[in-house]
Amino acid sequence: VPLETAPPPEAPYRPPEEEPEEIEEPEDVEEPGLPENAAAADAAETTGPSNADTYVVTWKSTPHPVPMNEGFSLEVRVAVAGEPDADLADLELAADAAMPDHGHGMNRKPRVTRIGPGHFQVEGMLFHMPGYWELYFDVTRGPLRERAQFAVQLE
Repeated sequence: VPLETAPPPEAPYRPPEEEPEEIEEPEDVEEPGLPENAAAADAAETTGPSNADTYVVTWKSTPHPVPMNEGFSLEVRVAVAGEPDADLADLELAADAAMPDHGHGMNRKPRVTRIGPGHFQVEGMLFHMPGYWELYFDVTRGPLRERAQFAVQLE
């Protein structure tokens, strides 16, 4: 039986040597950062839509800006998007916050009090550590609940 021999090994592939192509960055590139509805450090009020755009939620903290490891309260107004005269008597609000990167929320359960139709006071908020927080407002009207969330960067 004749002995079969393997073909000679091929030389490893080496791409032709070329100068690396210089890539130009466009001048208007935005740096990644907080979402559009992030709480600006100098803004007295922050406004943004609920996740399905049914509501517009506006909030402000006292004290301002949101402090670290100190209690604060929120004044929250909710409106129906595109319906400034909508009846808000049956609107309910729940508030909470979490640090999604850390997998935990606040160490407190906030209390929400209705001031008037679509107008609420949230007491007992506390962000106990620096970093990226998300503030959640769950708006309930009848059987439907919709969330508005806002990014807060605490230094």
